[in-house]
Amino acid sequence: MPVSSSPSLRLRGLGARDVLCVVGLMLLLVSAFFISKNTSAKLMIAGLGIIAASGATVPLERLPRALLWGLAVLAAFAGWAALGLIAGRAAPGPAGEALASFGLLALTLLAGRRLLACCGLRPVLTALLAVAGASAGATLVLHFAAGLSVMDRLVPLGRPGNAIPGAGGLCIALIGAIVLLRDGPRPVSGRMRALVAAAVPPIVLVVAMTQSRGPIFAALVTVAVMLLPWRATGWRLFLMAMSAWALTTALIVLDPWLRSLICVDTSNFCRPSARLQIWTSVADLVTQRPVFGLTPIFRFDDPVLVHAHNGLFGTAMFFGVPALIALLVATFAYCRHLESIGGRLAAFCASALIFSFGYMGSDLPNPFAFANMHYFFLWLPVAFGLSWRAGEPALWAG
Repeated sequence: MPVSSSPSLRLRGLGARDVLCVVGLMLLLVSAFFISKNTSAKLMIAGLGIIAASGATVPLERLPRALLWGLAVLAAFAGWAALGLIAGRAAPGPAGEALASFGLLALTLLAGRRLLACCGLRPVLTALLAVAGASAGATLVLHFAAGLSVMDRLVPLGRPGNAIPGAGGLCIALIGAIVLLRDGPRPVSGRMRALVAAAVPPIVLVVAMTQSRGPIFAALVTVAVMLLPWRATGWRLFLMAMSAWALTTALIVLDPWLRSLICVDTSNFCRPSARLQIWTSVADLVTQRPVFGLTPIFRFDDPVLVHAHNGLFGTAMFFGVPALIALLVATFAYCRHLESIGGRLAAFCASALIFSFGYMGSDLPNPFAFANMHYFFLWLPVAFGLSWRAGEPALWAG
C-alpha cells in the first residue's frame, strides 16, 4: 500500500486483507463493549488475531524499531515472570495462563501496527466512539427499563461486568472524541459533529452513573491536560503521567477526610473505600517477596482484599520491585519516543498514557493481565505510538 494514500482513500478501496482487518476491528470493539465475561474475552482475542493475521506478510525485520523494542520489553517481562513462577514452584496450568497474557499483549502490539496501516488513526477512533456510544445508549435503556434510577450504580455492557473497568473503556472513547475534534481536519465535518453529539452525552452519563471515582478523576485530569495549549511529550509527559497516578492515589489517601467534609451519608459517591486497608496489606506482601513478587497467579483469600487496586503497587506485588522500576524506565523511554511523533497520533497516545496512569492510581493491579478494557486505554495506544516510523507521516498520522 503506498505511503501517500490517505486513510479515507484506503477505506474506499479496501483490499481483501484490509477488509479482514476491519472485520477484526469491529469484532474486537463489539465484543468488548457489548458482550460480557468469558465469551467476550475469546472474541476479543479472535479480533486481535484476525487483525494481526491480515498483515502477517510483513517480515519481522521490517517492523518499526520502536515496536521491536516494545516486543523485546514484553519478552523480558515474561522471562522475569517465568523466573518468579519457577522460584515459587507454581503449578504448570496457572503459570502457563499467566505467561500467555504476555503473548496476548505482543499480539495487541502487532494488531495496533496493522490497524494504523490498514485504516489510519482517525477511522479507528471514529469506530471506537461509535461502538462505545451505542453501548452506552443500550446500557442506559436496559438500566432504566429495569426500574433503576439515575442514583443507582450502573454497570456498563461489555467485557468487564464491573463498573470500574467499564468506565475506563468508555473514557478512552471520550478522549478519542476530543482528539478527533481538536486535531482533525478543519472545518469539522457535519458527520463527525453528528457522531460526537450522538455518542458523547450517553457515554458521559454512563461514566457518571458508574460512580467510579478513580476513572472519573483520571478522565478529568486527562481532559484538563488535553485542553492545554502545548503538547505533553518526553519528560513533561512522564511527569504528567506520574502526577495523574499520584493525584488519584492521594485522593484515596485523603478519602476519609474528604468524605467528612462533603458527605452526610455513605451512599453513592460517598461510599467508603477499603483501599487504604488493602494497600497496607500489599505493602507487607511486597516486603515479603521484593525481588520476584508473589507472581501473577497470586490471589487474595479475603472478601475485602480482592486485588491490589493500584497499578504500580500491584506490579511490585506481582512481579517484584525490580519489575516496577523496569516498567517506569520503559514508560519514560516511550514518552521520549513520542517526542518524535506529531499531530493527532501523538496527542492520542500521550492522553491515553496520562489517563492510564491516573486510572492505575486506584485500579488495574496487573497492567499485564488477560484481555480486558485496559487493552483499549493502555496497550492499543502504546501499540499505535510504537508503530510510527520516520518518513511515513501520511500513513501514521491519519
